[in-house]
Amino acid sequence: MADDRDEGESHIVRSWFEWEIDGLVRKVILVIETDLPMQPDETGYDAVTLDILRSAAIARSRMSPGAIDRIRVVPVRY
Repeated sequence: MADDRDEGESHIVRSWFEWEIDGLVRKVILVIETDLPMQPDETGYDAVTLDILRSAAIARSRMSPGAIDRIRVVPVRY
């Protein structure tokens, strides 16, 4: 399991937090930027590797001292 998490972490290029505000409610979003192809029609797409990335993102959110309401995975922006 740790090997899978390490593999997922290796595909996290950057991460940051964003706020989503709806009236008086603030939600914290952990944004994960990845170099993995995210669409099934992209060359190199692999659903298993994306699932490993998802697990690594969840593990990263659990390490955060504050509550994370959502995780958003986005393609790398060079």
